[in-house]
Amino acid sequence: MREGLRGRVRGIARAAGVAAVATLLVGLPSTGRAAPAATAKRFTLGPWTSGDPMLATIADREAARDTAGIAGAILSTRTEPSVRAAGARALGRIQSRGSVPVLVRLIQDRTPSVRREAAFALGLIGDSLAAPALASRLGAEPDPATRVAIVTALGYLGARSSGPALLRSLRGPRAAEREAAALAAARSRDSTLVAPLLRLAKDPRVDARWRAAYALGRIGDRSAAPTLRLMIRDRAEIVRSMASRALGEVGDSAAAPRLVGLFRDPSWRVRVNAAHALAAIHGTSDARSVRPLLADSSAQVRWEAALALGALGDGGAVKSLRAALHDSATGVVQGAAMALLKIEGEEAVPAIAPALDLLPPFLRSGLAEALGDLSGPASLEILLARLRDGSDPAAAAGAASGLGKRSGDRGAALPALREALGAKDFSVVCSAAEALGALGDTASVPALAALFHRAGAPDDADVRASASTALAAIKTPAALDSLRPARSDPDRRVRGIATAALGMPADSVAAEPAPPLRVDPLPARPARAAVVVTERGAIRIALDPAAAPRTVENFARLARSGYFDGLAFHRVVPDFVIQDGCPRGDGWGGPGYAIPCEYNDLPYAEGTVGMALSGKDTGGSQWFVTLSPQPRLEGRYTVFGKVTSGMGVVERIMPGDRIVKIVVE
Repeated sequence: MREGLRGRVRGIARAAGVAAVATLLVGLPSTGRAAPAATAKRFTLGPWTSGDPMLATIADREAARDTAGIAGAILSTRTEPSVRAAGARALGRIQSRGSVPVLVRLIQDRTPSVRREAAFALGLIGDSLAAPALASRLGAEPDPATRVAIVTALGYLGARSSGPALLRSLRGPRAAEREAAALAAARSRDSTLVAPLLRLAKDPRVDARWRAAYALGRIGDRSAAPTLRLMIRDRAEIVRSMASRALGEVGDSAAAPRLVGLFRDPSWRVRVNAAHALAAIHGTSDARSVRPLLADSSAQVRWEAALALGALGDGGAVKSLRAALHDSATGVVQGAAMALLKIEGEEAVPAIAPALDLLPPFLRSGLAEALGDLSGPASLEILLARLRDGSDPAAAAGAASGLGKRSGDRGAALPALREALGAKDFSVVCSAAEALGALGDTASVPALAALFHRAGAPDDADVRASASTALAAIKTPAALDSLRPARSDPDRRVRGIATAALGMPADSVAAEPAPPLRVDPLPARPARAAVVVTERGAIRIALDPAAAPRTVENFARLARSGYFDGLAFHRVVPDFVIQDGCPRGDGWGGPGYAIPCEYNDLPYAEGTVGMALSGKDTGGSQWFVTLSPQPRLEGRYTVFGKVTSGMGVVERIMPGDRIVKIVVE
């Protein structure tokens, strides 16, 4: 099963391993390093911790996606507050818009914890029609923690009508609420909130300053540039890191000299984000200043520097980049190869060709796809050869995606891609289908429609999703007509693609079939910790069965069975995440089943452990650790643990590094 934070082989947040967006975390004023964020008291939803059979019933109904049964339980006049709270959380995780009226009623509940869970659930469902009810409740809500939950939910909804409520919270007296409002402003990208965010950027609290910088970057208003330039001199690492990336996001070309100055910052995270920002603002005149970073002590910095030099088109860096093809870190090798392709085009093909065989599968696939950005015969020949080579599915899938970019070579690409629809490996079929859609190949409509009949293997859902994506891209009457049966597909992703392409709301399907999820009985004593022994050292993880009981149990069961032993960290993105759990090594593999998502309100801080997905309820065995705080992941990927020791090991992991074993406690 294809898994990943974006569900695509090309990367989590940016193509081929480029660093994702800015960081999140509470910093320690004395050191500027991240500290755990404080969260409101949560109900322990694991049935082993409560002794209440109704909580176990709610958990079972959540796993069965029984919204009617949950609603009936929590609306009973004799229901305990803990059950109402658990039921509200369950409805949010299921994410059915039909639950909105019940949850709107619950945000008026007499118990604050129930109101908090109901607000969080409304944010997860994401129906903007709930925004007025949440904003109205915020005006009357006395409980500080519930106010934070409501503000967070308004951010998830992203409704512009929430602007006045968020403005009041940004100006309010409570620090936690102001900080939550900053993240909500980032999610809604409301430019009317820039002024209060600029004031928050001067707050004495590190927590407030990094959130303000993050929000200003996400909104992208250039008026924030002067404040952000000041913030890159902040004493706290997290603020400097956030502000440097934000300067790239707002497009502040005048910041180039200041970003270059950050290349000497003691924090490797700041150096990564400064290099990324310089590339984002197209600081070509300062490209030569990036070259020394190819010799940085941090592989993460070297990787990002290579990518930045490619983005800047620095011809003077060719010699150094060719030397970086022999770097000990696999990510740096791929970054250098991709940079050379951008700078030299076809001339670089002979130099980077060995990497197509030597890199780990995920990086091979991304590099093969990058050849699609060229336009010469040498790269076309490699793409066609790799696509037809059945011995290397990772490179074949990447080659298919690359051919999908080459509209000028349709004559050669289309026959090869059509043939690849019959490939043995499902990842190649998926990539070929989406490439045919990108090229608008109307002749492939019957063959793409035939892929909807694939069913039985877990991977077949991915094939149907790719086929529906292709047909939606082709958009001819015949293609759209072929999508109509997909409205009742068992897979939620397929239904969503089909209904969107046909101009129908997602809830227009009368009965949504329940996804085939694995739901094992929960043990009496859940796993509490795991030690991940890697080739580079040990990483200790505190598991959180109260927040995500089934996800923890699934991880523990796989670990005890030896499933992860020998598996490589296939995906690493500088200053974003490391990811493991794919038995194929290319990001498309899983255990052959899916588990339900258990979204929760835990933040994605540095060292947070989350479940990788390719869509709702598609998790299985792939998991990731964040290298820095990532607010964009919150409420979208299940948090089930936190690294408590070994972050230095996490920071050194490169693609291809392997897990020796995982010991569960």
